[in-house]
Amino acid sequence: MRWLASAVFVLAVAGCSNKLADNAGDASARAEVTLTRIVRADISETLSLTGTAAAPPNGDVRVSALVSGRIAALTVAEGDSVEAGQILAKLDDRSYRDQLQQAEAAAQQAKANLDNARLTRTRNEDLFQRGIVARKDLEDARTQESVATAAMQQSGAALELARLQVARCDIVSPINGIVAKRFVSVGEQVDGSAAQPIVEVANLREVEFLGNAPAMYLAKMHAGQPVEVTTESAPGKVFQGRVVAISPAVDPATGVGLVRIRVPNPNGLLRMGVFLSAQIAIDTHAHALTVAPEAVYRDQEGQPRIFVVNQDSATAVPVKLGIQTKERVELLGGDSSGVKEGDSVILTGGYGLGDKARIQTRPQSNQ
Repeated sequence: MRWLASAVFVLAVAGCSNKLADNAGDASARAEVTLTRIVRADISETLSLTGTAAAPPNGDVRVSALVSGRIAALTVAEGDSVEAGQILAKLDDRSYRDQLQQAEAAAQQAKANLDNARLTRTRNEDLFQRGIVARKDLEDARTQESVATAAMQQSGAALELARLQVARCDIVSPINGIVAKRFVSVGEQVDGSAAQPIVEVANLREVEFLGNAPAMYLAKMHAGQPVEVTTESAPGKVFQGRVVAISPAVDPATGVGLVRIRVPNPNGLLRMGVFLSAQIAIDTHAHALTVAPEAVYRDQEGQPRIFVVNQDSATAVPVKLGIQTKERVELLGGDSSGVKEGDSVILTGGYGLGDKARIQTRPQSNQ
């Protein structure tokens, strides 16, 4: 009896070992995968445009002197904030003040001559009425008054010009902004022309850049359209800009047209000359059937397919792709393609699987 019990025990152990071996073989035959689901979402095709940041039109001014002279003072430097009307530099104005004094003296003399001519004309009119002077004397007095009036007006214009020349020795900023560049130093001579600027002032509360878009996409964009803008100078930061204008002309040589994009810059993170990249939505499909890009595989002919999961098995389903982004891929055809919203599909681990395969899932992060 003792040998019979031992034999039964050995057979039982052998049977258990064979069953465990079979289960282990089954597990090893299954592909280990992670899953995701097909969901409906809005998806957009985007166009990438690049350019360099600049101040908007009339937001970048190179300030020059309007009269020639030597720089007597320069009150700003690069990076300084300035306001419209603030003095940026001063010219040596001594020669212009001398001219102003001469103009003031000439104006006083002209006024005195006019006053005298008026008195003479009034007196001759009275004498003519009394028959004491001839008409010719009266006409001569009136002519002298007219000449003196013209001389007075001329001297007044010369006086205003002299005052203006003195005022122009103070170089002021025409806009609010920041000094982007200084071109001269104290003691240098300027010629009073736009060819010799003193400082450059830029208002960068908003920046703008021009992007070149293929002609086929221009009709798909419109003024006011929101744009996401990024730059390597501010890693991880996304700026919300907008399209302000689209060129009505296309370069016949390149087939592209200009798109003006403006970006608010209240914190001054964007500086003139930095490289900007904009993503513009040119086509949007609402409530589309979508899946993560990693869930789309290719067969031997390169055709896209996904693996729809039912319990512990996966079946390859050919699909047609629509709009594709980094986050989602559109599946065209809806239910008629063999996939539907909510289906579980293989996310990772699907490479090398046949049309049908047994699988086992492993934990994954949320998709």
